[in-house]
Amino acid sequence: MMTLFVKWFVKNRDEVSNPNVKKAYAVLSSVVGILLNLFLCAAKITIGLFSNSVAISADGFNNLSDAGTSLVSFLGFKIAKYGGGNTHLFGHGRIEWIMSIFTSIAVLLMGIKLAGDSAASIASPDSPVFSMPALVVLLVSILVKVYMYCYNKRFSKITGSETLKATAADCISDSLSTAAVFISTTVSYITHLEIDGYCGVLVSVFIIFAGVKSLWEVLGRIMGQSADQEMADAILQIAGSYPEIIAVHDLMLHDYGFGYFVVSMHTEGYSENSRQLYTAANQIAYDLKQKFHCDSFIQVDYVLEDKTLKDGLMERIYTVLNQYSDEIEINNFRLIESDPYVNVAFDMVYPAKLQKSEEDICNDIKKEIESEYSKCRTVIKGIIRRERFRLHR
Repeated sequence: MMTLFVKWFVKNRDEVSNPNVKKAYAVLSSVVGILLNLFLCAAKITIGLFSNSVAISADGFNNLSDAGTSLVSFLGFKIAKYGGGNTHLFGHGRIEWIMSIFTSIAVLLMGIKLAGDSAASIASPDSPVFSMPALVVLLVSILVKVYMYCYNKRFSKITGSETLKATAADCISDSLSTAAVFISTTVSYITHLEIDGYCGVLVSVFIIFAGVKSLWEVLGRIMGQSADQEMADAILQIAGSYPEIIAVHDLMLHDYGFGYFVVSMHTEGYSENSRQLYTAANQIAYDLKQKFHCDSFIQVDYVLEDKTLKDGLMERIYTVLNQYSDEIEINNFRLIESDPYVNVAFDMVYPAKLQKSEEDICNDIKKEIESEYSKCRTVIKGIIRRERFRLHR
């Protein structure tokens, strides 16, 4: 069904790198989610009234709240479609991250509530009401929620949407919760064993875990994550196609939601190839725009090849580092022309226990170098055991 809807409502559906296509997938997912949850709500409340089952009616109202959550997500996606303006220069895509926080919290609260209800059921067991229409509705609900999980999970991979990831977690949580009711009702009717509460506790643990995982992922994205390796490799491949570029450093992807991001990087080459380097930088920016629909900021650095100077600087640097720890590593060391100065740039990779000393180490290195080499300036990037992307030739 969703495949048909995608053909009808998502233009240029195969251009999944296009932010507008990603947003169309997300909006479609929300609309279908609203409709399916309203269907389940009406079916459960109707069967609940006829079978005099409070549990099924309550589950129907839970679907109504899910429809409300999908509606909030839909509004968030609509807001996220607005482009940049004077206030939010990079668009409004991150609003859906905020919406996904609410969805994740809803999953977490559902798990906590189910755990409480299950514990109460264990303390005061009560046999579930058995009726064939009720079991049919529960089975249909499970199948629908599993289907919703599948397409939300699929669309979340296409769009990179944290909200759809959280919605998928909510769907699988609902299906497991309903499955627990279905199983416990059937088993209790056949064996007269009161297992409803125990099933609920097991399911609630899974739901709480799913809610925490979903919340942690979106918070991690808001805080900022390293570039996706596949995306980074594609960008480095584009940059590596220009022979005058000898290295790429400090590649960063600044994610603004729904597939729109800004790329920043330092490209390096020799000053005698300055014209070709700037031409290459402009062409790389154009290539990235065409392939990923992103903007980019590319800095061109002229590297200096001076082995004697490099060896002398490295000796000075390690004189300082050895005073702190032998676990500190120097990566991506390069000398960059910045007339009349030479920038001594490198990554300092150190263990987490030295984080508080990073500023002191950098200051000591700066004093050590500049006391001997007045024309050298240090540009140090401290990294806690994390490698940067690098293009080798």
